[in-house]
Amino acid sequence: MSSLEQPKTSTRRLATVSLIFMAVGFVISLPFKENAWVFWLQSGFEAGLVGGIADWFAITALFRHPLGLKIPHTNLLPKNRERVIESIVHMLETDLLNKESIVAKLQHMTLADRVIKILRSILVLPAFRATVTELMIGLIRKLPKDAILEFADTRLTETIKAYPSRRLAVRAMELNEERRLDEWLMDQLLGYGQRLLEDPIIRDQIGRLAYTAMIDQEKNTFLRVTARTVQKVYSEEKLSLVIQGVLLTVIQDMRQVHHPNRLAILDHLRRNLAQLSIDEDRLAKIDAWKASEVDRFDFTPVIERAYDAGLLELERYLTSDAFWTERAMPMLSRALDDWEQHPTFKDSSDQWMKEQLVRFVEQNHQKIGGLVRENLNRFDTETLIHMIEDKVGSDLQWIRVNGALCGFIIGLILGAIKLFVG
Repeated sequence: MSSLEQPKTSTRRLATVSLIFMAVGFVISLPFKENAWVFWLQSGFEAGLVGGIADWFAITALFRHPLGLKIPHTNLLPKNRERVIESIVHMLETDLLNKESIVAKLQHMTLADRVIKILRSILVLPAFRATVTELMIGLIRKLPKDAILEFADTRLTETIKAYPSRRLAVRAMELNEERRLDEWLMDQLLGYGQRLLEDPIIRDQIGRLAYTAMIDQEKNTFLRVTARTVQKVYSEEKLSLVIQGVLLTVIQDMRQVHHPNRLAILDHLRRNLAQLSIDEDRLAKIDAWKASEVDRFDFTPVIERAYDAGLLELERYLTSDAFWTERAMPMLSRALDDWEQHPTFKDSSDQWMKEQLVRFVEQNHQKIGGLVRENLNRFDTETLIHMIEDKVGSDLQWIRVNGALCGFIIGLILGAIKLFVG
């Protein structure tokens, strides 16, 4: 038995015990009614028994026929089921959910404060974070990828075409001065060349090409003599190692920041880049090339890789603690603070919510009544009776107890009057 059912059962048992107590007391007192004190108690037991039986009959008659006897004006709720349901619906539609009562109640309420308080409590719930994160990721994944890639490709092509070559040259020169891009590019090329030379396959290929080139120099007497001399001293494999060593030494020298050759190349690049920004002929050629050749480039693969990588990074960020603690939560909290502290927006939003609530009830209170009627009609009579007894049965049983006790007390008073008068 559940904790809710226990009090109801106990109350029903108490009511039954009180009725049995009155009946037993009345029966036991019958043989001794000549005694004044017993007669006085018998009057109390008799009245208590009558009161208990009368209240039991009245309460039982509400829900069913007492003892199964079809006595008139019993089984009231089942007989008047439709009237009870319609009364409940009418009360909801005309008394509880009418415009006047709702407006009167809303006048003493500040809906904006309550909504803000509810929203603040929702923000700290783990379920809110999980739901919002899942919603954002779901929206991101449903973005029209093909349309976005097509739009980005078109816009990138148009931007490259429309971007003035002079401004591009000036910007390239500024970026190079700020970030030393020419030095970075040279280091990248030197590193790439070093990795190629350190590859045994590439090294042997270079030696083979040099050896073959020397053999082919038959027309040039000097080169032919030199080539034959080298061939006598070096084999193809040894020649590959020599050339590799020479080229790697050159690369290592070029990696030195202050090496003359490195500085000379960098100076040449910078002077040409500076000259480009004022060279009208070359700028015109670049513009013409962009206008005719950019359309041939397919930027979609590059854009798609960037799109996929950006989407993945965005999903990781949205699910991270950093996003919620540093971005989302402060932003949402500030929004609620601004709403709460705004001099006019809070009042106007409160009034708007009240108007919408009143309008909603006005438009739907009949639907609400119909919904209540529909839900009540879904239950059979026995279920409805059980639901009512479950909610108010305890109080009804106390009526029986009070009836027996009041009857007993009144019986004692009447018995005393009889003894006094007699």
